[in-house]
Amino acid sequence: MVNYKQIYEEYYNTLKSGVVPVIICNNCGLSSTNLRTSCPRCNSEQLKVIGAKEGIVYSYTIIERGLPITIALLLVDLNGIRVKANYFGDKKKLKIGLKVKPRYFKQELIETLVFEPAE
Repeated sequence: MVNYKQIYEEYYNTLKSGVVPVIICNNCGLSSTNLRTSCPRCNSEQLKVIGAKEGIVYSYTIIERGLPITIALLLVDLNGIRVKANYFGDKKKLKIGLKVKPRYFKQELIETLVFEPAE
């Protein structure tokens, strides 16, 4: 039987340490960034949490809404797993293939990961 509290704590401790939590099934090897207590492929409860410390920009879009702020939304490849997140960095240097690293971001009611340039 899976220890739900342990998986939850490992996941959020990894997130708060500033890396992307990745849950890997010990039975079939499926990996995902979604918090879960069993594998959607094989139904195994034998899961482990690891952290991905760096990724590569797979795609991105710049969102301008006539506001004084411009948002860059990334799709980042973490060794085959793709995650969406905001980009904190110089948008003029943003390009596909750019190495990025995650950073834990907390402000008022928002807790999330954002990406910034790895160099």
